[in-house]
Amino acid sequence: MEATAQRELAEDLRSAVTLRRVAEAGLLSSLCEFAEAYRVDAEDLLEVLAERRIQIGGEGTPRVSEYLMLELAGLLRCTPAAAGHRVVEALNLKHRHPGLFAAVRRCQIDADRALRAAVRCGALSQAAAERVTQEWFLRQGGLGWTASFNLLDKLVKEADLEAAAEKERKAREDRGVFVWGLSDGVMNLTGRLDVLDARHLDASVERMAEVIEGDHPGLTKDQRRAKALGILAQPARALALLQRAAQPELPPEGSEAHGERHGCPGELCGTVTTPLSRLRPKVSVAVHVHSDAVGRLTGLARVEQAGWITTGLLTELLGDADVTVRPVIDLANVPAEDGYVPSAGLRRAVCYALRHELFPYSDLRAERFDLDHTVPYLPGRRGQTRLGNLAPLSRRAHRAKTAGVWRSRQAAIDQIMWESPLGYRYEVSPSGTRSLE
Repeated sequence: MEATAQRELAEDLRSAVTLRRVAEAGLLSSLCEFAEAYRVDAEDLLEVLAERRIQIGGEGTPRVSEYLMLELAGLLRCTPAAAGHRVVEALNLKHRHPGLFAAVRRCQIDADRALRAAVRCGALSQAAAERVTQEWFLRQGGLGWTASFNLLDKLVKEADLEAAAEKERKAREDRGVFVWGLSDGVMNLTGRLDVLDARHLDASVERMAEVIEGDHPGLTKDQRRAKALGILAQPARALALLQRAAQPELPPEGSEAHGERHGCPGELCGTVTTPLSRLRPKVSVAVHVHSDAVGRLTGLARVEQAGWITTGLLTELLGDADVTVRPVIDLANVPAEDGYVPSAGLRRAVCYALRHELFPYSDLRAERFDLDHTVPYLPGRRGQTRLGNLAPLSRRAHRAKTAGVWRSRQAAIDQIMWESPLGYRYEVSPSGTRSLE
């Protein structure tokens, strides 16, 4: 009886896998059909804002509406960028790999595996891409994930050796050093560091890349950053280069007075003769502490471009760092302005109130964009440029709003109500997006 029950559970699992494949195949098909059919009502649009059809996929994929990703973001409940990524992958699979797309619809292969395979063939022509994935499909069924894509990579390289060599060349050009992520007050490089230590390391690499730019004019910025990290692993050499940059009066490199090694005067190599404050990289780290925490340092602090940490850890991390305290911005008392372009102070206040673009499911940082008047600006009318009538919008969202295909109403300083061309409504605030349908 026990074996029979287990067999029934196993069959339920097999059925669930099949149902998942069916659902994913249906989602892909629906996504492609929606993308290919989507249009906005252009009757009332200005000619200059008429809907454009753009090609977002590879060779052989159809053109789609420039506003497609905005509508899809709400339907898929993801950012417009993520929606664009998904539709590009779906269209590439359907139109560049019709055989593989058909296999997905027949539930002979997982949609995710097929989509990944199509991406791996992005550099190939349409005909070569279809030929490669057809051969791969016939051989990948009994292989695990890693083995199957190792096989695909081999087939892709064999299909176009010149393209493979070019891809390798570009990979070498893209060398770089990057600091990313935050978890409990630490950031990632190759190990884990205190968040401010990581920011200082990133700034040191950036500074050294600037210092050596004249010595390596043929390298890109990212390649200089990679070389700069290697130099920072040699403290005496790094110190000499920093001192040379900070003290232009040092004798030119190669002269007898320049020193025996790395520009250091003989036995004094490694001695700091310039104040540390001049050699230390400047790192601008904005930290926001809630007014209730001032004086008590309890609760949380938000570190710009890093995330939230406890104020206790903030005290430890700041250590002997130079701290600049900016005046507190009281959002309730920021005055309205008459000019079309907001002042630096008003812009800073808007970005404090609205950290991200106020468009459904967008996570793009507010500082990247111009501030849009949610109620159109009329010359001669006073006080239109103010909190409550300004919102950061990306170019595509701003164009969609200006064209009237998306309608918006700013209900509060940090809240905008949106209606899509198909009539879907959303409420957007710093807390996120709420679908009203």
